[in-house]
Amino acid sequence: MRRDFQRTVSNVPRALRSQFANAVYHVTARGNRGDDIFTSETERKRFLELLASSTLECGWNCVAYCLMSNHFHLIIATPEPNLSKGMHALNGVYARWFNWRHGLEGHLFQRRYYAGLVESDHHMLESCRYVLLNPVRAHLASSPAGWRWSSYRATAGLEPQPQFLAASQILSYFGDDAAKARQAFRSFVHDAARLIA
Repeated sequence: MRRDFQRTVSNVPRALRSQFANAVYHVTARGNRGDDIFTSETERKRFLELLASSTLECGWNCVAYCLMSNHFHLIIATPEPNLSKGMHALNGVYARWFNWRHGLEGHLFQRRYYAGLVESDHHMLESCRYVLLNPVRAHLASSPAGWRWSSYRATAGLEPQPQFLAASQILSYFGDDAAKARQAFRSFVHDAARLIA
């Protein structure tokens, strides 16, 4: 009886995620069992290539991102209600490629990705700052500018902006003058970085 129940439960499809047009999400996914999903520069670059493809194909705006070792964070604006479609492709293609590269089988990611709805301008700013300060909190860098694998440097004007990054969407909160907006953005992020022990 118990075996039949377990088999029945495992065959129940997952509930569909709520998706909305013109929504913004804080998306994160972690490695299965806490294992690393990025072990080299090549893997981080490959993930960013796939993120660029998903962003283009789905019509997303990637407002911010940060690749850690065993997880990643994205701030994604979706003009169409297609977050699940794009994330399924992004995580699926990357997981298959990673497993092929390492001669592995099975799940790379722990469960499905998490997607929290960003519900206000304040929430947007705090979510972006939280994402960009991840390496500082993890003691991987002394400042957000010291971590190559986030959108901080491009948004702050310290390096060229990748085509898939919608930096203007976060900079617009800091004014119309591009140089002043970047300076204000840098100050906004660094003010919180100083509070991290």
